[in-house]
Amino acid sequence: MLRPYVANENNPHMHPAGEKWRGEKLYDFRFYELEIVSYSLPLAVFRWDTYVRSDDYHRHCDFYELVLVYKGSARNDSGTGTLETVTVGNVFLLPPGSIHRYQAIHEFAHFNILFRPELLNQIRFDLETLPGFQALFRNFGAAGNPTAISPFLFLPEAEITDVMMLLENCRRELERQEPGFQSAAVASFLHALTGICRKARLQGGRGEENSFRISRVVEQLNSRYSEEFSVPRMAKLAGMSVSNFRHRFSEVMGVSPVEYLTRLRLKMAAPLFMMPENITSIAFRVGFEDSNYFARQFRKYAGLTPTEFRNRLNNGEITLQELDSRLFNHLGRQNV
Repeated sequence: MLRPYVANENNPHMHPAGEKWRGEKLYDFRFYELEIVSYSLPLAVFRWDTYVRSDDYHRHCDFYELVLVYKGSARNDSGTGTLETVTVGNVFLLPPGSIHRYQAIHEFAHFNILFRPELLNQIRFDLETLPGFQALFRNFGAAGNPTAISPFLFLPEAEITDVMMLLENCRRELERQEPGFQSAAVASFLHALTGICRKARLQGGRGEENSFRISRVVEQLNSRYSEEFSVPRMAKLAGMSVSNFRHRFSEVMGVSPVEYLTRLRLKMAAPLFMMPENITSIAFRVGFEDSNYFARQFRKYAGLTPTEFRNRLNNGEITLQELDSRLFNHLGRQNV
């Protein structure tokens, strides 16, 4: 049976793009055109124990591809003139619209995890607080950039086996489709992704190092948001000058450090409105020193006063997820 992921004219799951990429053939790959994919679950997992030939350029039209290399090596070719070597332990993410192929393949074996953006929209929970998540998902340029790719992360050998077992469990659940397979598959996928985001580390140039330093600061903010965090303190945590930190933070996260912390504190305040605690007390608990300022910021970003939000939340007219969407959906260069 022809592998559905190989890009060439014999593959019924891929279609010529009607254009060329850097003068060579280009094929479009759309997620739901894979016959093995369930329309009710935007997730697919492939395990390639052997990958012996270079295929043509293909474009990820509407999905993310997360790659974990567990054997051999290859060179990722985005058609930019620069081929980047990937080898055992490398993890990287290709966003929707990206184009690539593999060259110089040597005993190359890897997992491909394909998923559409909506899979993580509602279930990412606290994944975005992890440095690895920031590095993978928040470093792309404009949406649809054909040469976009995340930094290459490196997963230590001791962690690879655990992640592989989880991905294999996910793949088998999707393949067998026994009752409850969707929940089981998503659980295994999230467990694997969490392990990657916790343990994988950046490798590469200075720009990638700076991005990962920002990610570590974001992790601290997410866990200690009620503390006093001045920009100089954040910069010190990142090991960067204040001016460089301001610039890099805005570049990675899409907003200034102060604005990110403000939005984060508002998010953390929201669940407290389900309790009888007064608004002033809630403001102080999440790190605001002035309840009037808290109320102004809440209205600015949520579109409601704290009292209006509390009433609508208790009446079931708005959810915490809706507030989170208002606060964070447009942050960063490329959100999930």
